[in-house]
Amino acid sequence: MRAASVIVLLLAATGCGGDGVVLNPVVPSGPTFSSLQQGIFTPKCAIDGCHAGAAPQQGMDLSEGKAYAHIVRVPATELPEFLRVDPGHSADSYVVMKVSGDPRISGERMPFGGPYLTIAEIDAIRQWIDAGAPNN
Repeated sequence: MRAASVIVLLLAATGCGGDGVVLNPVVPSGPTFSSLQQGIFTPKCAIDGCHAGAAPQQGMDLSEGKAYAHIVRVPATELPEFLRVDPGHSADSYVVMKVSGDPRISGERMPFGGPYLTIAEIDAIRQWIDAGAPNN
């Protein structure tokens, strides 16, 4: 009982802003768009001649500051019946299909010629999409 009381007091103290206001920071429960941009899109996709530069492939610019507008709720150029990113529906998001080599894709698996994304990287993209693809 004493240990539980100490934990409650510690939690209360760490959540207090010093003026009696309890702070409740929102902590994302999974990958964020920012983390995907920094860890996947920028270093592995937003390469000049691929998905960046003056003429990005399929008109999909994945460089920082442009990627979100180019993928979320945007029809895929190769198969417009799919959205590149369909918030809440990673299984039918064309970006996931392309990076995982889904048999429904047109063209090649991405990144073109490899090395391909790891299972953990693909799962991170899936989790972000299934969480609603927030611009965080």
